[in-house]
Amino acid sequence: MDKLTMRQRVIDAINHIQTDVTPWQIDLTQAFANKMQDKMKIKNVDGFFGNHLYKEKYKDNIIIRQNVEEDIFYVTWTKGKDDDIGIVTGFPLKGKTIDEYEMPAIKKEFAVNLCRKLEEDKTNRFRMFALTMLYYERAWSLRGMEDLLMDMFLDESFTYALFDSILNHHLELLNIVLEYDYEGVFFADDWGQQRGLIMGPDMWRKYIKPGMAKLFEKVKSKGKFVILHSCGDIREIMPDLVDMGLDVYNTVQPEIYDLRTLKEEYGKDLTFYGGVSTQQFLPYASEKECKDLAKATLEIMGKDGGYIFAPTHSVTADIPVDNILALIEVLKHYKWSL
Repeated sequence: MDKLTMRQRVIDAINHIQTDVTPWQIDLTQAFANKMQDKMKIKNVDGFFGNHLYKEKYKDNIIIRQNVEEDIFYVTWTKGKDDDIGIVTGFPLKGKTIDEYEMPAIKKEFAVNLCRKLEEDKTNRFRMFALTMLYYERAWSLRGMEDLLMDMFLDESFTYALFDSILNHHLELLNIVLEYDYEGVFFADDWGQQRGLIMGPDMWRKYIKPGMAKLFEKVKSKGKFVILHSCGDIREIMPDLVDMGLDVYNTVQPEIYDLRTLKEEYGKDLTFYGGVSTQQFLPYASEKECKDLAKATLEIMGKDGGYIFAPTHSVTADIPVDNILALIEVLKHYKWSL
């Protein structure tokens, strides 16, 4: 695969131009990467896979003790075995007023170094600056999810103040990082569950949409693409996201969405990134089933561009290496007539 075409292939896909092959991205947990390296005796898994995307994440956790970390916003995370992310176990704003928490200063040097890594990348992949636990997730990680959801109904002034403080922090960060040369900003903020939005569409539109629209607008004003990751079912607000100028939606869980319907309804407006279930398919499927699914997914989602093939989440250690190799084999050889 000619790596020189990877970046343009992704850009063309986002612009709904049919590419020679559909671009793809296979992200891995560290546990799976270790398993892959042991089996294949390779060091550069990204290069082996031919992945098309490259992101640098604004994440700089401090290790507190074994399996416990503190993130940039002073939120405490506890990790289990083979756990890349962990779960939130310390909420700095829980049971407190907004005045009892001070937003962290921007880690300018750290952020600039990430941008320079993006600029210096020689692989010609599509480059993204990533902000995760962005807005709703950042709010609940500070406050506690149950408390935040109650705040949305019972304490409007507190909720607005909390979201405004997070938004201002991110806008200040974007003022710095958007001056550098890369293609897109990857926002990650989980709003969905298996059925519908966690907070419901009304509360999303009241508290979350206005700030997200400002973040989108800021990125677009610098000529960069907006990529949004949100788990779960967010179809209730898909028209809002289109109107806000979203370019790419990830993670597109097929246990939630009918892919053909999704492509028909929004394929002209959005590029979809994901579509192969790490939850209900990849751990249990045969190699043949993986190949068949990859072909069927490409046929539905890849036509006329607007698609980046990917598992719905980073590949976990319970997924057979041969299943991922089966996907890659199809991706590298499935050609579109141009």
